[in-house]
Amino acid sequence: MNKNEKVRHNNKQPLKEILSEIIGQPVLSKGIGETLALRAWEAVLGKPVARITTNIYIKNGILYVWLNSSVVRSELYLNKMMIIKAINDYIGAHIVNDIVLR
Repeated sequence: MNKNEKVRHNNKQPLKEILSEIIGQPVLSKGIGETLALRAWEAVLGKPVARITTNIYIKNGILYVWLNSSVVRSELYLNKMMIIKAINDYIGAHIVNDIVLR
């Protein structure tokens, strides 16, 4: 075999396993989890709450949410711990530690 030829290894591994290994890396899994948390907001709280949500982002495990309705904001604040649990359960990982409603 020539030195310049690449050696091909016959390590066969299903694509699902390869992707799990890549996504399982801490840096990537954190970013993916945060993206899923943003998507979970509408899935967990429904379209009516999503419609009055004007901005949403997550930073350092804190989900920041801006709402148009002070009444809904107050109601969500009262149920904040249940919402955090529901979002984390939806994601399947503990990503959201707190929610700041504005």
